[in-house]
Amino acid sequence: MIKVSEKIEEIIKGDHEALFCLSRGILNLSRYARGIHKLVEQKTKKEVKLPTIIMALSRLKKEIKGVTPLVKEVEIDGMTVKTPLAEIVFEKTSTTISRLPLVQKSIKPKNDEWFSFSQNSKAIAVICSEPRIDTVIKHMGVKPLLVIKDLTAVGLSVDKKYHFRPNITFSLLHKIAEREIPLDQIFTTRDEMMFIFETKYLSQIVEIFQKN
Repeated sequence: MIKVSEKIEEIIKGDHEALFCLSRGILNLSRYARGIHKLVEQKTKKEVKLPTIIMALSRLKKEIKGVTPLVKEVEIDGMTVKTPLAEIVFEKTSTTISRLPLVQKSIKPKNDEWFSFSQNSKAIAVICSEPRIDTVIKHMGVKPLLVIKDLTAVGLSVDKKYHFRPNITFSLLHKIAEREIPLDQIFTTRDEMMFIFETKYLSQIVEIFQKN
């Protein structure tokens, strides 16, 4: 049997702004109920009265009062900073793919350096220390599509217990999004999350996670 309350909770948890307002007690329950009325009936496959929806929202409001359910508290074990970095973007071809191992081998990055690459269907992005730009381009043997300098990477170490928990990545990104800081790239491993961004935002990023 489909429960109306469960479907209403499902709907509002998919609406982050409404969920935030509900947790802060500033959501107009009657107006929101009218807005999701048809959707509730579609999901429950039956007629649902408006007061029923309002009552369910009211109960949920009491349960999550003062808490944003999608945002979890994440303990940060450590923070590392790598700067200055550069991102070098190449067209993805059989040639550039084959040369990536040679580039990495020729650079032999030290422990305090950053070297990584990612790829999509059209491009390969290499991120390395700024002094390595010319070396990367030389060994790739082709002109890059784009070179972005003055980047910084911040790595956040977290306990392995968070690996299979929901919304951990979202919770850390949420703190950055609140400051409207644009990110260039994000890398994650089992126990670390790394953000790459313009160096001018470094002090703000550090401040955010030092508070944590």
